[in-house]
Amino acid sequence: MTLKDDQVVGLHPSTVIDFKPEWVLYHELVLTNKQYIRTVMAIEPEWLFEVAPEYFDLDEFENAETRRKLQ
Repeated sequence: MTLKDDQVVGLHPSTVIDFKPEWVLYHELVLTNKQYIRTVMAIEPEWLFEVAPEYFDLDEFENAETRRKLQ
């Protein structure tokens, strides 16, 4: 599930990550018969606030579950 858009996505088959991380940062969204994310790396969610606090403002998240997880 993407953080800002609540889109259900999967890791692209070409991704070299061989486990299912809870949080990832991705570069590309690939649309085929499914939605995939490609060029990904596993991250810790608190890194989002360190790198881009102006983009990841909790008050702007409509999804209460996402906001709760990030708090």
